[in-house]
Amino acid sequence: METKESRIFRLAEIITRSLREELPAPERAMLEEWLAQDERHQTLYDSFGQDEVLAEQVRLHRSIDWQGDCRRFMLKQKPLQHRHRVFYYCLRYAALFILLLSGLAVWLVKSHRIDSPLPAGELADYHNKACLTLAGGEQIILSANDTVIAPVLSQRGAHIEIRENQITYSTTVAVNDDIPCNTLTIPRGGEYLLTLSDGTRVWLNAESQLRYPVKFTGKQRTVYLVGEAYFNVQADTSCPFTVISGPAEITVLGTSFNLRAYPEEDILTTLVSGAVQMAEKVGGQCVRLAPGEQGCLEKTNGYMTKQKVDTYLCTAWKDGRLVFRDMRLEELFTILVRWYDLEVFYLNPEAKDIRFTGDMDKTECFENILRIIEQNRRVHFHVKGRAVSVSLR
Repeated sequence: METKESRIFRLAEIITRSLREELPAPERAMLEEWLAQDERHQTLYDSFGQDEVLAEQVRLHRSIDWQGDCRRFMLKQKPLQHRHRVFYYCLRYAALFILLLSGLAVWLVKSHRIDSPLPAGELADYHNKACLTLAGGEQIILSANDTVIAPVLSQRGAHIEIRENQITYSTTVAVNDDIPCNTLTIPRGGEYLLTLSDGTRVWLNAESQLRYPVKFTGKQRTVYLVGEAYFNVQADTSCPFTVISGPAEITVLGTSFNLRAYPEEDILTTLVSGAVQMAEKVGGQCVRLAPGEQGCLEKTNGYMTKQKVDTYLCTAWKDGRLVFRDMRLEELFTILVRWYDLEVFYLNPEAKDIRFTGDMDKTECFENILRIIEQNRRVHFHVKGRAVSVSLR
């Protein structure tokens, strides 16, 4: 005798095949019977073809702790007891299975391969964009149009010029107290160059944020970073330059280095020239880096290590290059997602571990980037809008 749970799972398979137009007559009869039972069934079935419903299913899938729920289910299950709870869990996962499986079918039916790439012009709109938030909360949206009109602002003790996709601060008067702090925020697909009041230049990568005073005073120069930035620090032996990002604190006198400190990722400091001290504020760990070395503060355990690296791999982004060497596809798409403002879905999880090597122009259209990656003949890409699904060949 067929159980309710097995019937739900079989119905999920039938719905999937019907959306692919692969349904034989006997299964078509079962589907029509289910649709006729309740008008809500027909409404649900029709909704599987709607883009917004698919997006909601994807968000639901991401929000569920699958392993945790299964573990708790196995621990709670007891012989001859709590049968209603067993059915609840089975029904819950069966229902989710219908939604996700059907959503995936819609995705496969309606998606296209890279014959429908992201328009190059649409992508270009994201480059050289930023949002400058002044100390009082006023926001100024920055874009490539700033090359035409050069806004000039004044804040307490500082002169601000916005021109040619960069912001430049300079000191105007000697003010040593109540120095305002501004915040420069870079969206996905953006980047911006900032020159601080001491002459230090900061290249901010996509999805990053820097908080800084409009003028440095006293014996410290301190800024706060979330995301990734390349610093070319103006030398001043009497006034160390410090970058704080979460638990990490990087202190220099005059040097060039890259700091990658995105949330949920290890914090990486890569030294190009000069000397850097990378410290962990909570446990007191500290490493001193020489040129060509990279310090790493691991998010999972708080350990700090250092190693020799090719600095070009870590800094080429500021010069308009996408560079990766023997990099896992999942890590590569972490970079592409920020630059092209994408959502990525892996139809075959094992595709995440395939490794790639390449050196490409960041301004290359997205279609060409995917074609280059596909040359290894191991993965396939399907593009719909700004969503990319990845599958094995």
